[in-house]
Amino acid sequence: MKVVIKNCNEYDLDLVKSKIKESLDELGGLPSLIKPNDKVFIKLNCLGPFNQDLGITTHPVVLKAVIELVKEITPNISLGDNPAVRDQIQTMKKNGTYDVAVEENVRIIDTKEFKKIYNPTYKLYSEFEVSKEMLDNDVIINLPKLKTHSLAYITAAEKNLFGFIYGLNKSAWHVKANNPSIFGQVINDLYGAIKENYKDKPFISICDGIIALEGEGPSTGGKAKDAKVLLTSLDPVSLDRVAVEVMGLDFNKSYITKIAGERGYGETDLSKIEIVGDKLENKHFLEPHNALDNGKLAILKFKPLRNALLEHPTIDHNKCIRCGECTRICPPKTMVIEKGEYPHLKTLKCIRCWCCAEVCPQNAISKSKRPVLGKILLK
Repeated sequence: MKVVIKNCNEYDLDLVKSKIKESLDELGGLPSLIKPNDKVFIKLNCLGPFNQDLGITTHPVVLKAVIELVKEITPNISLGDNPAVRDQIQTMKKNGTYDVAVEENVRIIDTKEFKKIYNPTYKLYSEFEVSKEMLDNDVIINLPKLKTHSLAYITAAEKNLFGFIYGLNKSAWHVKANNPSIFGQVINDLYGAIKENYKDKPFISICDGIIALEGEGPSTGGKAKDAKVLLTSLDPVSLDRVAVEVMGLDFNKSYITKIAGERGYGETDLSKIEIVGDKLENKHFLEPHNALDNGKLAILKFKPLRNALLEHPTIDHNKCIRCGECTRICPPKTMVIEKGEYPHLKTLKCIRCWCCAEVCPQNAISKSKRPVLGKILLK
């Protein structure tokens, strides 16, 4: 399996378009993947209504470059995502992708009509209800961002597909997958179902790391990083495996990708991945604070241990604007807010999914210090 690395210094449309075209040419060229009149769906990363310069969401220049390249073959293009708590259009207007959709006359999908998909090789869950218009296409082009993630360690091509599940419905899955080990299995059960739906159809991932995110990603808790790189592949898992190396992080902590490799959903053996284009360079990303490897994650299956060993969300009242986004997304409803008050957390019921930090527009939610017992057992 091939993964293409292309260095790209800035969001100049001509430059980005040429780098993406070169990347796709390394994979056989876009005309070999898309036929005239094929229906193409572009899966964005629209986590929330964040400015395009923060490195959190799909950059409008990358989107425009992809649309222009696809239009050379077919006009049948749609795009969209399922933001966690905000309306899709509102979110896209904030990050600049809405203007691109209007300029290019590309249809934004309706995410509220659902369809069930099934994974015949599931481990925990065989069935998922996802946005129908993301599925009924001939080709998918996945446009993730290159980011670290407080729960998942990294988020790139495979994790971006969690956006097939409608907005607040993601919360229900966090409740079912209430520790990192189970969450990794669920993400892979979902990916297996999506793979089954797109069997024998092109699945292109173009990961934007021109401005990436490091530290306490995937949202405002992270720091923008000028990684100046684009990664492209027909295998999301192989792309994510190479992404870990580009970020200079620890593959043993990238549990979603590791599980995908163990299941045979994609290639995670670097010796079997053909890296082409530019040289693989370590970009020295800051990893999420107190990230754990797969062995230590197993301890956290037991709820009392999570409370005794792990950090919990804390709220900075100097930054908090009392918008209530954190309480709306909180899967176990343990983050609560009273009228006129700041949100507060019922710590013992917290599942440490960090959804509250993901959606906070003010970066007002951070991790507490790890308890002493956690420092001893999880060091």
